[in-house]
Amino acid sequence: MPGGSRRAVGLAAAAVTAGAVLRPRAWTYVSALRPARGPQLPGPRAAAPARGRAGGGKERGPAGMERGKVKKEKGKETEKEKIREKGKEGKEKRKEVEKEKIKEKEKEQEKGKEEKSKSKEEEKRKERATEKEKEQFKGKEEKDKDNNSVLTKPPLEPPENNKQILVLGLDGAGKTSVLHSLALNRVQHSVAPTQGFNAVCINTEDSQMEFLEIGGSEPFRSYWEMYLSRGLLLIFVVDSADHIRLPEAKKHLHQLIGTNPIIPLVVFANKQDLEAAYHITDIHEALALSEVGNDRKMFLFGTQVTENGSEIPSIMQDAKDLIAHLAADMQ
Repeated sequence: MPGGSRRAVGLAAAAVTAGAVLRPRAWTYVSALRPARGPQLPGPRAAAPARGRAGGGKERGPAGMERGKVKKEKGKETEKEKIREKGKEGKEKRKEVEKEKIKEKEKEQEKGKEEKSKSKEEEKRKERATEKEKEQFKGKEEKDKDNNSVLTKPPLEPPENNKQILVLGLDGAGKTSVLHSLALNRVQHSVAPTQGFNAVCINTEDSQMEFLEIGGSEPFRSYWEMYLSRGLLLIFVVDSADHIRLPEAKKHLHQLIGTNPIIPLVVFANKQDLEAAYHITDIHEALALSEVGNDRKMFLFGTQVTENGSEIPSIMQDAKDLIAHLAADMQ
């Protein structure tokens, strides 16, 4: 019995023995007979409910470790597969690049073959053209023997006292048309290029001028220097619209004037009526006429031969008068 309870019982017994009358509030002592409440201790806590889904917690033990290993191995295999796929893609890209390079090389080789075949065809065409020109030249020589014509072939060696006005230039420049127009004072177109030599006499009020045109194709250019050494003056005709051949014309012109440092030079920038024609200032620069020499008389005219049968332009008449004046001074 606890100590408080014993004390209460003892007091009650003493009171009965002493004959004292118990008052109602003595019952308050009886109330002390009730067992005193001890300190309330906390009871066992209820288990906290598991968070997450049922069975979603991490499993511990050998089974959980095995599953973790399996997941790691799967992750490693996935990474390896990705690396393999990347390697395959890289190989495929490299193969595609190599295929493109091979295709480009094949295209370049095909282009080279085409260019070679074109160059061979061009050479054959030039050879055929040269052979035709030679045949035509031979036929013309035979005709000239039978017919007394203005167009004749001079002897292979120029005479000692020859003082002709030479008309030179590349084939297709318009030399014959210019020469005939100057002779007739009317535009006279020439259809076929000159094959060999073309001699023309032009009468003026004071004198007579002899012009000698030599063909501009390759077989006849070897005669240019031969006749230039005994020429009176040089008329060089260029096609103003043939931009590609201007460098070639420049080369031959400078070779000619290099052999004769004093012969006067008259340049005809022909076909000025064409849209693609260079202006005479551009022709002056393209032919490097500033380098022909300070002691040489040099003149540049922009000419054109338009409607057949019409009067020659005034610029051609001026050129004709200048040529007559130069020829008179040189004789």
